[in-house]
Amino acid sequence: MAGEFGSYINEKRKGRGFDGGDILLRDIAKAMGNMSVSYLSDIIKGRRNPPDKKWLEVIAEVLSLTEEEKAEMYDLAGRERDEAAPDLPGYIMDENIPHVRAALRKANNKGLGDEFWKKVYEEIDNKE
Repeated sequence: MAGEFGSYINEKRKGRGFDGGDILLRDIAKAMGNMSVSYLSDIIKGRRNPPDKKWLEVIAEVLSLTEEEKAEMYDLAGRERDEAAPDLPGYIMDENIPHVRAALRKANNKGLGDEFWKKVYEEIDNKE
């Protein structure tokens, strides 16, 4: 849904400044190499797509996002762009692990849903 990414980032800015105040858009813009504040404002308001992974990393660092928050940010960015979360394509397309793509295609063709992937997730979690 359009605007979820921007709403998420806007919420995460609150109270995360050094003094306990909000992180300002201009602070994020500066960290992004003097990106335009109006560009960031447009993203927050859902008028522009989320930025690419390079800039998402910068945003995550400025906002001091946890790994879980960062993963959610990536998911929202991908969903809003109608593509895979930006942290996943490198892994999915790694030529050394072709079974990733094969498994995803097979699961898609068979219509396997979240219950299947929940079991896969738990199996992976048990490998640690």
